[in-house]
Amino acid sequence: MNDTVRRAALGLLLLAPTAVRAQFHEEPDLSGIGLSGQTPESIILNWPTFSYRLSRLMLAEYGQPAEASDHRLTWVDNAPWKRTVVYRKPPKDRMLTSGAGRLEQSVAYRVPPDRLADLGRFDMDIEADKDAGRLTAISDSESENILVLNLADEVIAGRRSPASAKEFRRKQLALRDSGKTSPYLERLLFVPAGGAPDPESPD
Repeated sequence: MNDTVRRAALGLLLLAPTAVRAQFHEEPDLSGIGLSGQTPESIILNWPTFSYRLSRLMLAEYGQPAEASDHRLTWVDNAPWKRTVVYRKPPKDRMLTSGAGRLEQSVAYRVPPDRLADLGRFDMDIEADKDAGRLTAISDSESENILVLNLADEVIAGRRSPASAKEFRRKQLALRDSGKTSPYLERLLFVPAGGAPDPESPD
């Protein structure tokens, strides 16, 4: 099963009615139970429905997280991501313009200081951490995070203006919502941390 088909199958979980949640709950792996007697699977049972479903998607995609608490699950170096976090509720400190989201994903990326202003004009919810060397997007879906980071890379490189990136994002999300897709929504079109460009990256 290729990645596109697998992601589409996993995506059906987000659309499933609340009543079928139990179908997707598997017996927890008892080897992962700590002193608290809780596993990531048991922790998220009391989360809001959307956060629960989103967590199940990430567990299916990336396996057990490095950290789990009542407020979030965190994966580290779950390629292509440097870090992935699913929040129980959108973090208040990230609610700048769009209300943020519950899925935060970071790539290794050092943003030149002179490109920060254009990056902010594109999307105020993107976080560039110069100390950690991370570029982070937050939304409610992995496909939107991939899209935002692909466009952020183009803005930083000067290949697209902030206004053009905003309009392109709007069109791509409309495309996704109509049941279609594009490379911008499926995979990172750049190599994190300044590697070679993706040979299949669209011009």
